[in-house]
Amino acid sequence: MIGVLTYNIPHRKTYDTLCLLKAKGINEKIVVFAESLHYEKKFTPVLEHRPKCNNALTPKELCKNFNYQYYEGFKENEIPENSKILVCGSGIISHDLISKYKIINAHPGYLPNVRGLDALKWAIYDDQPIGVTTHRLGEYVDAGLIIDRQLVPLYLNDTFHAVAHRQYEMEVNMLVEALDKIESTTEFVEPQNYPLRKRMPHEKETIIIKLFNEIIQKNNN
Repeated sequence: MIGVLTYNIPHRKTYDTLCLLKAKGINEKIVVFAESLHYEKKFTPVLEHRPKCNNALTPKELCKNFNYQYYEGFKENEIPENSKILVCGSGIISHDLISKYKIINAHPGYLPNVRGLDALKWAIYDDQPIGVTTHRLGEYVDAGLIIDRQLVPLYLNDTFHAVAHRQYEMEVNMLVEALDKIESTTEFVEPQNYPLRKRMPHEKETIIIKLFNEIIQKNNN
């Protein structure tokens, strides 16, 4: 059995993940646990780089169409202990659940180099690798048992938003692929000296495009 944690509103990462699970013909039973969005977005970035939801389908409607089980809120009695659970969207997950299940997160950054929010922008700002990491939730935020890490390909004619979309597609693909890879992973990464980033301040965002273009030129010389 495979669980999916998400919100009960139309949500792009949830839509793409559930579609990919269906397209791959995953034979295991899929159970979706949706909770209400726990926060109100107050920060408006200078550079919007995460894909938006392009339809009004809720996870509940998707589950009905895909014949997936759907619950409002997490129901421990509906999923066996040690099951694999994909995180598409969630509030704070308790340590009890983290120890009871194999909870898999896909982080849009190369861990441990780029941790926290706005990982793509901070990678560019700090001249760190631009990548995606899947890992099992554990004691540390954006660290711990690494399932897979991949660099995002960069091309001479790339734009910032093209790379952001490529990174997002890798994130969804790697999240689903992690279902098979988690059983054979052994690499454990601690946070080391890399900070846990918050949203990038506007004054730093304004130079991201300039820094991105410099990275593209450097990588293709």
